[in-house]
Amino acid sequence: MKKKMVSLLLILCCSIIWPFSAYSQTETIPKQQKTVTVTQMTLSQKEFDAVDKIQIIWARGQVTVTQSPDEKVYITEKAFVMPKATEVVGVSVKNDTLLIKDYNSLSSLSVQNSMDIDTKEFQQLLQRYYDTEYDLYVALPQKQYKEFYFKTVSANCNIENNNFDTVITETVNGEIQLNNVNADFINSNTINGNVLLHSGTNAEKYHLKCVNGNIDADFTIFPTALSVETVNGNITLTLPENDGFSFYKNKAKTYKNFSTSFALKDSNQKRVYKNGEILLDIVCVNGSVTLKKAESIKNDLEI
Repeated sequence: MKKKMVSLLLILCCSIIWPFSAYSQTETIPKQQKTVTVTQMTLSQKEFDAVDKIQIIWARGQVTVTQSPDEKVYITEKAFVMPKATEVVGVSVKNDTLLIKDYNSLSSLSVQNSMDIDTKEFQQLLQRYYDTEYDLYVALPQKQYKEFYFKTVSANCNIENNNFDTVITETVNGEIQLNNVNADFINSNTINGNVLLHSGTNAEKYHLKCVNGNIDADFTIFPTALSVETVNGNITLTLPENDGFSFYKNKAKTYKNFSTSFALKDSNQKRVYKNGEILLDIVCVNGSVTLKKAESIKNDLEI
């Protein structure tokens, strides 16, 4: 039993990329609301004026990026307990880039002593893992940014109400949500986590990929290019009425778990709607694929 518990902690500390997240392994410890304000800073319009790229590198917790009420940038970090000075968020502006980086860490357990650990010590180590989970709140002035880049080991990210040329997210354990975001290109990749695009998020091109997780995207405007891929998870696409699209049958390998409210026809190796002009790249290995027509979501037909 002790050996199993130690193995679990090592998985948490190393953020290993199997089909379960670090969070799900620590649910036995009640999580309290983060009430300690670790960092609270403001960047003036003058300091931020030349910035058009945002980069956020985060470890664990919740990251929320939303629109500022004025022309200033507001950055707030919260935690369960006050961290070490070396683990406080780092903020820097260099040339055209605002970089926000999380420096929190957790020392790993020695395998050499793994048989000697008791339950109380194990619980204390898990609590330390929780204590190094921080939440970040960033409010950005409304403008057209060139790039938004987010990278994490075990953090969820919610991006709201702003405009970017390119949005790039890379997560190991973490969910990505985009709400009312406008972009030319949205590129979201995750190992363990969901990718959620809510109505009001618009881009010309999308690349959405999960290894273990669901992709749920609600499109107000039909995309000019769309690539969605999941290995273990479901794909749900809500699409507006359009002149036509198509996709390859063999890429949606779970074709028996396919449902749609679009009147599709077979054409060689493709499924086609109307003129089939826009080719969607839909890849699903273990999971279901659902295509919903935005104005008739409740009338899905199983095929």
